[in-house]
Amino acid sequence: MRFRYVAYLPERGVFKDTIEALDQNEAAAAAASLGYRLLEIAPVREAPGLETLFPSMFKAGTGDLVRFFHQVASMMASGGNLMRAIEMAESESKNRVMRRALGEMRAHLADGESLSQVMRRHPGMFPELYVSIVEAGESTGRLGPSLEQLADMLEQDHEAKQRAMKTMMYPMTIIGMSFMTLAVLMVVAVPPLLKVFEEMGAGQPAAMTFTVNAIGFVKENLFAILGAGAAAAVGLALLRRLPGAAGVIDGVSARLPLLGPLTIAGDMARFSRTIGMLLEAGVPLSDALPMAIGGCGNVRVRQALRAGEESLLSGRGLAQELRRHRVLPSLFLELVSMGEDGNQMARMMSDAATTYQKEREDRLGALLGALEPASTVVVGAIVAFIAFSMFVPIYSGLDALR
Repeated sequence: MRFRYVAYLPERGVFKDTIEALDQNEAAAAAASLGYRLLEIAPVREAPGLETLFPSMFKAGTGDLVRFFHQVASMMASGGNLMRAIEMAESESKNRVMRRALGEMRAHLADGESLSQVMRRHPGMFPELYVSIVEAGESTGRLGPSLEQLADMLEQDHEAKQRAMKTMMYPMTIIGMSFMTLAVLMVVAVPPLLKVFEEMGAGQPAAMTFTVNAIGFVKENLFAILGAGAAAAVGLALLRRLPGAAGVIDGVSARLPLLGPLTIAGDMARFSRTIGMLLEAGVPLSDALPMAIGGCGNVRVRQALRAGEESLLSGRGLAQELRRHRVLPSLFLELVSMGEDGNQMARMMSDAATTYQKEREDRLGALLGALEPASTVVVGAIVAFIAFSMFVPIYSGLDALR
């Protein structure tokens, strides 16, 4: 932050200036080191920036973190200085929040703190999982490889999300355009036809009557419909906070034909990748399990893995307890058992992460592949119904005029 001070020098007299520092004591020390005699110092009161008012819009993205960890790992592998690596990453970063955080980290590193300690000062940017991996690398003397593994994990997650978004873009565009066409027909084309029928004195067919009533209901109750949808979403979110309710909801969702296997595969890929990376970084399995379990979204999966964690801590092993929970896939259970028996848990979890990441992408592609034609058929049927309800009365009216 910035501080404004009033100081004195014999050759300059009394003067004012500003200085950047983490706190007022550091600012005063920095000014005194320049030979200034401080008369007054106070923080500069500035209007909060957009990144302060809307932190979610300006937070460091996954790409920024991947570049940061890759840069630091490369510098460490080449025998470079950690301070110089962070300084270089700060100068090259285009994200203001990231640049400010790196500047603060560099200042604390200069005070003798370790990289994991300065990362822990920024929990919004570096979750505890990242800090634990770096801390394990520092304790084992493998900081560079640990940073490289962390960057690879973030990069794989980022690429998986990008592939999912690209896969969803085309069918979502088709669905959106179909509903826009439907809205134009209902709002623009139908009302003029109603006036024509009134002028002709012809009765409205049943299809047209149904369409008109539906349009009128939506127009008159639009805000009520939107409010009911929002209330249902909020109610579901609150329901998930009730003890036991989230487990029931996630248990049902895990059995759904298409969505269930997709969510389970995603949780297995995320958990296996995290465990494998933590074990390779030197973190004990008992310490790695809580951090990896926290990344799972399905409550039933978390409950099963926590039961396995308790079994491991009590000395009964991990695989035996996990087999009691049907929500976990058989292949995952076999890989855990093989890793536990052969003392190769890190390699088995890395294999499981690769397998379930591929399965997740395949299932997502299959789901979207089925969604695209189904949505097109449904929207096409609605448009055809409206068109039928419009054109049949027109031909009927023409016959009546003849």
